[in-house]
Amino acid sequence: MFLLQSNDKKERNRVSHLADILIAISASNDMKELLELTLNKALKALYSDRGSIFLAGDDGKELFLKWEHNVNSKEKDIRKKLGEDIMGKVAEDKKPVLVKDIRYDQRFNLRRMYANYKTRSFLCVPIATDTKLIGIINITENKANKPYSDGDLKFLMIVADHIALKIEKSQLLSEIGHLRKKTESDSKFADIGKFSSGISHELTNPLDGVIRYTNLAIETAEDGVVKEYLMEAKSGLSRITNIVRSLLELTRYKKPASPKFIDVNKSIETSINFLRYETMCKAASIVKNLSPDLPMIPDFGFDSVFSNIFKNSMDALNEKGSISVSTALDNGFVKISIRDTGCGISKNNIERIFEPFFTTKAMGKGSGLGLSICYDIVKRYNGKIDVSSEPNKGSIFTVYIPHGVGK
Repeated sequence: MFLLQSNDKKERNRVSHLADILIAISASNDMKELLELTLNKALKALYSDRGSIFLAGDDGKELFLKWEHNVNSKEKDIRKKLGEDIMGKVAEDKKPVLVKDIRYDQRFNLRRMYANYKTRSFLCVPIATDTKLIGIINITENKANKPYSDGDLKFLMIVADHIALKIEKSQLLSEIGHLRKKTESDSKFADIGKFSSGISHELTNPLDGVIRYTNLAIETAEDGVVKEYLMEAKSGLSRITNIVRSLLELTRYKKPASPKFIDVNKSIETSINFLRYETMCKAASIVKNLSPDLPMIPDFGFDSVFSNIFKNSMDALNEKGSISVSTALDNGFVKISIRDTGCGISKNNIERIFEPFFTTKAMGKGSGLGLSICYDIVKRYNGKIDVSSEPNKGSIFTVYIPHGVGK
C-alpha cells in the first residue's frame, strides 16, 4: 500500500490530502456538498482534470450521474445499468478498476468511448459497503499525462470507503428520526431490537475495513498534525463500532450464568479517559472522589452506563465547565453520583429522558438511545437511576446498584 512505502514528498502530500478529504467528508451534512467537495479534493490530490460520481438508484439496478467535473455536456444525463460498460461492471462486482492505458487493456473494449480523452488512464472505484452498493467514483485526465498508479487506486478506495460510511450513517440517522416520531413508549424497545440488527449488519463490516486502513496509515505516518488527525479518526471509528455492537447486545442480552466481575472505579477511569479530547477542547475539569472500599460487581454491561452519562454531561457543558463523580457504599447499595455544571434539563423533558429515541439534540448529534441503554442496563442489576436537574444549573445522575448482586 502506498502509505506503507512512502517517505518522499509526493506521498507525504498524498497523506495530507487524504486527511483533508476525510475531515471534509466528516464535516459535511449535505449530500450535494459532500459529493462536490469530495470529488474536487480527490481531483486535486490525484492531479487530474476530469471526474464524476454516480449513485445507485433505489432499486439498485442503475447508476445515475450526481456530480461531475469537466464531463462533456452531452454526457451529463448519463445513467448506466449494472453490468453495462466499465462502470456497470465495477458496480455489479463491487471491485475497483485501474486502467493504465485503454488501448492495450484486454479487459474492456472501450477505445471508442475514450477517444475524446487526452489521456487513456483512469480509475473507477465502487462506493459500497459489504452488502450494499451506494455508487461509483471515476477519475481521469491526469495533468502530467501519466498513467495512474496502484497507490492512486488505493488512495481513491480509502476515500470511497469514507463516502460510503458517511452516506450510510446519514441514511440510518434519517431512519432513526422517522422511528422516533412514529413509535410509542411501550413499543420502542421492540423497535430498537429490529433496528439495531440492521445497524450491526450494515455498519460493522465497513467500519472494520475503514479502521484497518486508518491503522495502516497511523503505522507509517510521521509525527505531526496528520498523525493526530488519524488517531482522532481511529478513536471515533472504534467508538462507533462499540456503540453498534453494544446496541445489538442490549436487545439480545441474557445474563451470563457465571459473569466476570469488574471494578467500578476502574470502569469510571476508563470512561473518563475516553473524554480527554473533549475535556481539552472545552477547557473543562473532571473531579473524582472515588471510595477505595467498593465491592466488585458483575459485568452486565456497566461500562456503557458511565460512558453514556459522561458523554451527555460533557455535551451539556460550556467552556470551563466541570464534571464531578463520586462513589460510595450507601445502605446496601453501590452509589455512583455524576454531577455537571451544564445547561440542565427542563421539567417537561426530565420525565422522558430514558425513553428510547427521545433527544433534545439536533439531528445527527444524538440518536436518543444513550440514556435508554443506561436505564436498561441498571435494571439488569435491579438497581435504579435518579436524576435531578434545572435549566442552567446543571444535572446530577445518581446510580444505585445493590451490594452483592450476582453472587
